[in-house]
Amino acid sequence: VENANANRIQPYSQNPYYWQYNGVPVVLLGGSDEDHPFQWTGTQLTDHLDLLASVGGNYIRNTMSDRDEGNVYAFERLEDGRYDLGQWNEEYWNRLEFFLEETSKRGIIVQLTLWDQFDFHSEHPWLNNINVIVDHDNGADAANGAEIFHEFTRSDFFRSVEENNEEFLRYQQMFIDRVLSFTLDYGHVLYNINNESSEGKIWENYWARFIKRAANDRNREVYVTTMQFDPGNTVRHIMTHSDLYDFYEVSQNNQDSRGGRGQGHWDNLMNWRTKIASHGIMPMANEKIYGGLDGRNYSAGTESEAVDRFWRNIIAGCAAARFHRPALPRAWGSGLNERVQTNLKAMDMFLSEFDIFSASPHNDLLRNRVASAPSSMEAYATANIGKQYAVYFPPGRFKIDLDPWVYVDKVKVRWLDIDELLWSDEEIVDVQWAGSREDWGDRGTITLKTPSNRPYVVLVEVVE
Repeated sequence: VENANANRIQPYSQNPYYWQYNGVPVVLLGGSDEDHPFQWTGTQLTDHLDLLASVGGNYIRNTMSDRDEGNVYAFERLEDGRYDLGQWNEEYWNRLEFFLEETSKRGIIVQLTLWDQFDFHSEHPWLNNINVIVDHDNGADAANGAEIFHEFTRSDFFRSVEENNEEFLRYQQMFIDRVLSFTLDYGHVLYNINNESSEGKIWENYWARFIKRAANDRNREVYVTTMQFDPGNTVRHIMTHSDLYDFYEVSQNNQDSRGGRGQGHWDNLMNWRTKIASHGIMPMANEKIYGGLDGRNYSAGTESEAVDRFWRNIIAGCAAARFHRPALPRAWGSGLNERVQTNLKAMDMFLSEFDIFSASPHNDLLRNRVASAPSSMEAYATANIGKQYAVYFPPGRFKIDLDPWVYVDKVKVRWLDIDELLWSDEEIVDVQWAGSREDWGDRGTITLKTPSNRPYVVLVEVVE
């Protein structure tokens, strides 16, 4: 159990686009086969965490959910089938503690979501309990002393703050307090208020304040976000209330229906990054990268696009990227399948050679070799200008020019074959300079041509 705030997960002091943990900057990378893995027990959990860590992963999503077979609820079930919100089911909390302990042991950062609207159904304890709500009809039934039971709905649940339903809020607060009684003892937890929220600022901001107050009471520093259905709205909301939130969760950009593919996906990130830079830098996270199989889920997209989104997110300067769970038959994501494992390993190989914490996205340094078809030349660049440059190429044959911008004569070029997990031998390349200050300005050129149709990252390092 970690008590020192200095070692907790927090924005990197030297570059707050990123996180640091135990005082060391980290890029958060992940993929998992479940959105609420705290419900797993024994080796089902530990084997999956071991697999994630073995391929370079250090980031996992956990919603406080209970909607799958084998899950348990947080509350005690009574003989009549209803639940008592005043009595805990200790198995639920034992599972949470086990999950926190095992992720902490492996240095895996947990992004924990408090509320998920998709958990709610008529038999869920929040809607099927003895504690709330009994409405008294004003008519004859009430006059005769009869109690009229109101069927409590998901909408009622999320309006508890707005309507100041003190009775229900008390139980909601008890639940979040119990969650925090476990999580605040650990320094590897980030907090997300809602999953794909449409509940509005009153609900989200209330719980953000609640978490911050609870953490402050225990002398803990915590970092909070929220996730709305539209990623642009999420950025607007967090930027508007930057006193309450500490990082941007833009997962909905990673799907076909709410975000973008290819250049559009990248352009969204660049748009938000520009606004964030002018407002106050905070990390951007992607705890869900949608896309699976052949794209049979039109909202999510293909597995190939999910892989491209993963690489674009990191090249674009995002602090975290995780492949969403595989949800057959709808194929929302790719989980931690073999292809995801390969890409996590490749990213780890790349980041071992490239100082991402000193770099920024720089597609402005790229020029297409085929001027008549610029959209066919898909490539994404990041650079610490004058030192290191890296370009991600999706599958296909590409040939582009990279301008190092500063005056350099020689560079070292290496290609990482992502699918084969192999670095090429280094090649020393002379930078070609054209133009002049008296003419149309100098232009430096390093021509980069992908070795095959497979996906690559090329690393360019200045020699002299």
